[in-house]
Amino acid sequence: MKKIKKVAIIGVGAIARRLLERLEIQGCKVCFQFRRNQTGPSFEQLLTQHMPEAVFVAISTLDKGEAARNYILKCVEVGIPVITCEKGAIAYHAKELKPYFNKIGFSATVGGGTKILNYTKDRNPNSKFVQIHVVLNGTLNFIFDEMRHGRTLGEACAEAGKLGYAEPGANDSLSLINGELSDIARKTCVFFNTVLSKKKFLTPKALGSFSQTSLRLKNLCDKGEDYRLVVSFSNSALTVGIKFLGKGFKTKIEGWNIFGGFRKVNGFSDFMSWLPGGVGNAIHIIEGKLGAGGKYTLSGPGAGIEPTTSAMIDDYNRLCP
Repeated sequence: MKKIKKVAIIGVGAIARRLLERLEIQGCKVCFQFRRNQTGPSFEQLLTQHMPEAVFVAISTLDKGEAARNYILKCVEVGIPVITCEKGAIAYHAKELKPYFNKIGFSATVGGGTKILNYTKDRNPNSKFVQIHVVLNGTLNFIFDEMRHGRTLGEACAEAGKLGYAEPGANDSLSLINGELSDIARKTCVFFNTVLSKKKFLTPKALGSFSQTSLRLKNLCDKGEDYRLVVSFSNSALTVGIKFLGKGFKTKIEGWNIFGGFRKVNGFSDFMSWLPGGVGNAIHIIEGKLGAGGKYTLSGPGAGIEPTTSAMIDDYNRLCP
């Protein structure tokens, strides 16, 4: 008789609920589901009592990743793999978690179901000259793609919220946009820390605040259909003359130049050849000096419950075959 696998879920939101359904369909038993700050037995007590085969962390980032980091460490220190979609832990605490990366499934933290992190790591970017351009946030891509097709910024933001693409807590267009920009800062750090880092780690503090003001938001309303939020990594020279609509960020770490913001894409054929539509994420890699090693593109679904849970279950099947 096939042994039933026991797993646990941290979180009770939409992603956690869908995980519960899909895991039970797969034949797993969810031995406990833990709500952040719940009363009763602590997470550590439940973990010791049930000793699940794996733990899924399906919570939003309401802090600087401390809560998720603590859950992850409690698990991996006793040999229990963790599958997470929470971004703050690896964005802010990669140094503590790095020794346990082989026990952490983090595909869902960046790129939804597209598996951008694994794809890029497999290309061994630290071994060559390379430029990496990424659409890291499917929600903002959806909003500006909708604007390209004639919707106003307000209409596109409302639709993104209605479809469940937006970060929690957004109640108007400005808070939605700024919530997604915070998400991009965390994802940029997760990308660097899991794929490009050698010894040093990037945190959102190094990127500074690039939230938009009401005036900048109006400028986005006027010109947004010509722009997309793109984050770039280059280990050759930082491209000069990069201009952002509104505020962006630039930093350098371990020889990597990192810059991101709303960049003009209409009229630039290389951008238009790979930018995803709708709520998609994508990565475009140019290898070798002057692109001598070729161009490589991967795209797929970004924000949303199904892509996120699919990535998490794929990580679980890899870590717990």
